[in-house]
Amino acid sequence: MVNATQQVKNILLTGATGVLGSRILLEILLQSDACVYCLVRAADPQQAMARLEQLLYTYDPQQQCREQLWRVIPLLGDITQPQLGLEASVYQELATGIERVIHCAANVSLVASYGKIAPVNVGGTRNLIALCLEDDVPLLYTSSFSIVGDKLYQEGFTLQETDLDVGQSFKDMDYERSKFEAEQAVHQAGKQGLRWVITRPGNIWGDSVTGRYPLVETRVKGIYYEMIKALVETGLTFSSREDFDITPVDYVARASLHAILEIDTFHGATLNLTNPAPVTYDDIVEFLRLYGYRINTLINSDYFEALTENRIWLQGKPYRSTFTDLLALFYCGSEISEKARYGTQLTRQLLADAGIVCAPCDRELLFRYFSYLTESGFVVAPESQGAAAEVREIVRQGGFLEQLYDADLN
Repeated sequence: MVNATQQVKNILLTGATGVLGSRILLEILLQSDACVYCLVRAADPQQAMARLEQLLYTYDPQQQCREQLWRVIPLLGDITQPQLGLEASVYQELATGIERVIHCAANVSLVASYGKIAPVNVGGTRNLIALCLEDDVPLLYTSSFSIVGDKLYQEGFTLQETDLDVGQSFKDMDYERSKFEAEQAVHQAGKQGLRWVITRPGNIWGDSVTGRYPLVETRVKGIYYEMIKALVETGLTFSSREDFDITPVDYVARASLHAILEIDTFHGATLNLTNPAPVTYDDIVEFLRLYGYRINTLINSDYFEALTENRIWLQGKPYRSTFTDLLALFYCGSEISEKARYGTQLTRQLLADAGIVCAPCDRELLFRYFSYLTESGFVVAPESQGAAAEVREIVRQGGFLEQLYDADLN
């Protein structure tokens, strides 16, 4: 009997130049025979292909996929535009020729306004839905566990795979709102005949086997890697016992490809692709210490006040980073802890037969990530760690917020 992996010959992938999309592209090339149409924005197909190769080889340094690159077909388009910005003939050929759509493209900014995010995250999803409805093409939509909205702060709340609208609100959560509305659009399209599956990844980290991650190859920096960098560079931290999800990118990629290929099994399912056993922020700090880094924990109020008042100094100047800028931006003077959890039982049951499981978030996994960060030069090795930052008592003229809005947080 021919399985779905062998039967599916043409897949459309969006977001192939992103952290997750590029790892899914690699998974398709190594685990299937399908040709992959990658919708990208580029000056020409050659530039697009060079970009895709760069990301593929980040995850695949041995270039095992090189001989399969002929199956990658760049399409110059834009998901925010009608018919994806393609010529009518190309769009129609695509609509009738592809057998699966994997939609990963998204604006993942946590600080951009809804007006900037929605055209990509909501409008783009609707455009992909329209394509799929042209010729009954199954769609995998990549959402986010952040659709939990303000239920994130509700004691005892668990977002199950079967949940969508649970009364959550999205005040000052524009990205989260956009992913929620896109999920709603997928559900609504299901009533028109769309066959769909939704995935909700958690905090995506590197490959669990190699530790590899596109640290500089994507437009969006890995905020959790920026967190590690800030901890190592300053040698300072605060304390938090909140759950901290770490989801390896290869787990999400394998689960996504399997789910869309086996759409008869997964149709109408939502997969919470978070780590079933999350650690805490303090656990991550402790793993860094075990790895050899010196990190001092400050009283939380002292840490955050110093941060927002520009009083954390390193090498003769105030310390600034993407991570600390975001911390300062969202700090409101009181500690609001994240309490929600994410149900994964149904997800694990659906993936069990394929042997797809999330790697445990343990010392082995974290050390693998840290080793890749040091080997790539993203952070210094423990033996090269410099002196810790100092917390100054005198507030400089020109506070943090005056500088923040001139900063590039992308």
